[in-house]
Amino acid sequence: MVVPFPDFIKPEGVKKILQVFCCLACLCPQFVYAIKVPGLYEAETIVNSQSNEGRPAAIRACLGMVLVKLTGTRDVSAESALEPILDQAERFVQQYRYQEIQAEIPALYGPDPAPRWRLAVKFDEENLNNSLRDSGIPVWDKERPSILVWLALERSTRRLFAEAGREPELLAIVQEVAQRRGVSILFPLYDLDDRVKIQPGDVWLGFHEQIMAASARYRADAVLTASVSAPVPGIWEGRWRSYGKDGLKYEWTTETDLLELALEEGFDGFVDALAYEFVHSGSYTQLGDIEITVGAVNSVDQYARLLNYLDFLSSVSRIHVKEVRAGEVTLALAAHGGEQAVVQTINLGRVLEPVESPDGHYYLLNP
Repeated sequence: MVVPFPDFIKPEGVKKILQVFCCLACLCPQFVYAIKVPGLYEAETIVNSQSNEGRPAAIRACLGMVLVKLTGTRDVSAESALEPILDQAERFVQQYRYQEIQAEIPALYGPDPAPRWRLAVKFDEENLNNSLRDSGIPVWDKERPSILVWLALERSTRRLFAEAGREPELLAIVQEVAQRRGVSILFPLYDLDDRVKIQPGDVWLGFHEQIMAASARYRADAVLTASVSAPVPGIWEGRWRSYGKDGLKYEWTTETDLLELALEEGFDGFVDALAYEFVHSGSYTQLGDIEITVGAVNSVDQYARLLNYLDFLSSVSRIHVKEVRAGEVTLALAAHGGEQAVVQTINLGRVLEPVESPDGHYYLLNP
């Protein structure tokens, strides 16, 4: 995307800055923000060889994984509108590579097993986004809600939080689903601060005030709680609740014969609700215009950071600088989904702070 610079700014003075945050790697959880999710256009699968014959099917499978993340649709094979895009999977490939998978246990007798390979594929973002929108399929923006997950379990009549030191395999299941669906999650530290403010029973009974008080330090956009138990052997029941700034948003239950499936279905249901809210509830394939004014832009670096941020948003297709005044920039944006898409995504992030103004959409650029 080409963005014009005002006359007083020299292009060579612009520094492009892009920071991608990973919730699970964050060492300062009190500063968790909306996440610019990495790897949305990448996927990998296991193949038996590097032959040309098997590559198209493997690339198609990888594109299917990417479309799950881009569209918010859990089962892309059931969407007839996606079939033509899947059928042209190789057209969207930007690069691919093979990596041999070493056998964990060498063969004791006879020849070693045939080698297997991991095929990693990266797809062209602009080409794929344009094809999806041309087909009337909305694309979920790269900036997505940060999610804090409180997971409580009942074992032998005791209710406990699923902590990394005690239930790492269960947290890994939730993390795997989050990665497959293209969202990033954070688990609480369960340190002294958390234990003073919240107990597993608060999650079980849905005590909103305690949950939100304990969650405040993490500054997540969404809070998800789950209480999972087996009232009878072989039946796992889960009660899931999600909270936003205004309190309880969604509540649902799951019932399966395996604990792992209960976690997968519950978290999948949550991402389904997020996708409906941020993708499918509006006309995100239609191109519309919105004008915004941004204050606290007082240097070349701040101007560049503002343009880089807007350029990063998948919904924004064109940026036009209309006016530059002392400390302020007015921009006209062309965006898929128009005003709704842009306002929703900007309000989700922390780069621009909305300010009430009678003159329209006014924001301050945060430091």
